[in-house]
Amino acid sequence: MLREEKKARARAAMADAAAALFAEHGYDGVAMTQVARAAGVSEQTLYNYFPTKESLVFDQADAFEATMLATLAGRGPDGDLLDAYRRWLDAFLLGPAARRAVENPGGMVRLVAGSDALRRALLDLAHHVAGALGPELERTAGYAPAAATALADGLVAVFVRTVERLGAAPNRRAVPAVTRRAHEALDALRPLVHSRS
Repeated sequence: MLREEKKARARAAMADAAAALFAEHGYDGVAMTQVARAAGVSEQTLYNYFPTKESLVFDQADAFEATMLATLAGRGPDGDLLDAYRRWLDAFLLGPAARRAVENPGGMVRLVAGSDALRRALLDLAHHVAGALGPELERTAGYAPAAATALADGLVAVFVRTVERLGAAPNRRAVPAVTRRAHEALDALRPLVHSRS
């Protein structure tokens, strides 16, 4: 476990160094060599953890997928799917995390707002996660394939739109309005939750 903790700390230090450079110079103005130098690691070590510059921006991609799937799978047979997803979204992206994200010009939400390439990368990530979520909804909640796909796409779309709205937020005072919109969007998915066929 100690080795895994050490790797996690190293990964976080590299992502933090990248975020600081992105905040100062913009995403396009930073090279991987600069990130490695700022993090105090070799380029090869950086590439071992982050194979692309985009992966430095989306350093929480694995946690996004893993925590969301675990939350939905762990809700229990009678647990409400949308309530579980809302709790996950609030913990992972909204609340204190959203306030920090809005104030961090080198963080994912601000960088995505300013880059078409990163917007496309976010959509690719969302497509991947929705593709994993659909079969999980079939398996754990008994949805038919088409209903599971539609619901998975809808849930992940709420995440994407929330990232976009946070990226466009003028300051942290806008976070409650972004949160409200996300919750309203989830409520609009309720008919899909009740339609399993």
